[in-house]
Amino acid sequence: MEEYNVVYQREAIEFVTVAKEFVSFLENARDFSKDDFVDHAVKILPLLYLKGTLLPEIEDYDESFSEKFVDEAAWSYIQQVTSSKLEDDDDFIQVQDAGMMSSMDSMSVGLSEIFADLYQEMADLVGAYRIANDDVMLVALACCRNNFPEYWGVRLLSLLKALHEIKYRNDD
Repeated sequence: MEEYNVVYQREAIEFVTVAKEFVSFLENARDFSKDDFVDHAVKILPLLYLKGTLLPEIEDYDESFSEKFVDEAAWSYIQQVTSSKLEDDDDFIQVQDAGMMSSMDSMSVGLSEIFADLYQEMADLVGAYRIANDDVMLVALACCRNNFPEYWGVRLLSLLKALHEIKYRNDD
């Protein structure tokens, strides 16, 4: 497939680099104070979003090479760690998902669940790049790119808004 080189293009490598930093940040969330956790999150999330907007479209790939690296236990761990880190601020927010974008319907999702969902998306991509198989990398990059407009990009923005409010509220 001629699309293989896309996995090595600058935009893809920069996105994977930021995704790796995001994954590492969440895996080490226990080491941060709440304020430092929120501060770091409001800095890395916009960068992840920006790099996501720059990913090229990928049309020709074989989904049989799809591999998942995050299981339910890992997702639950990230959800629990971020929930305990956010404490009382692990609120439920309204998020529109795929299929709901054109309607007024939304669903209520906890901030820690959004962190875990983003972790799963990014850790699957990072895992694919770690094994360095072009086919697996291509499918993972395509999935990440295809899920950006209606799934993880929307959730990231909702999470960022909530974290912004937590960081800059007046706690008098």
